[in-house]
Amino acid sequence: MPKTILVVDDEPVVVEISKRKLEERGYDVLTAGNGNEAFLALKSKIPDLILLDVQMPEMNGYTFVMEKAKIPEYADIPVVVLTAYNEMEPLFKRHGIKAYLLKPLRLQDLIEKVTEIAGQP
Repeated sequence: MPKTILVVDDEPVVVEISKRKLEERGYDVLTAGNGNEAFLALKSKIPDLILLDVQMPEMNGYTFVMEKAKIPEYADIPVVVLTAYNEMEPLFKRHGIKAYLLKPLRLQDLIEKVTEIAGQP
């Protein structure tokens, strides 16, 4: 059964390119444009990994991580943060973020990190 990845980002281009590249490699991909939409996606299927932008409207990535941690069935889903802010690494580590990737994303780095954390599709 293929691994499922949830891509959460308010930049449609990032979502579409990430989705296409992950699907080409055999992953199932769910998408959301902010934290609120991500919680709706989690209700439909629990992913093996969440790729999460930090700055988004309605509910940002930081708030999403804090809220996700309060829900037992979602708390252990690994998160990789997608961000332009590399100085946030200490904050990410304190809150259980598995890794972060700097924007602009290099697709090879994205695929390698997803494979490392979620496993092969």
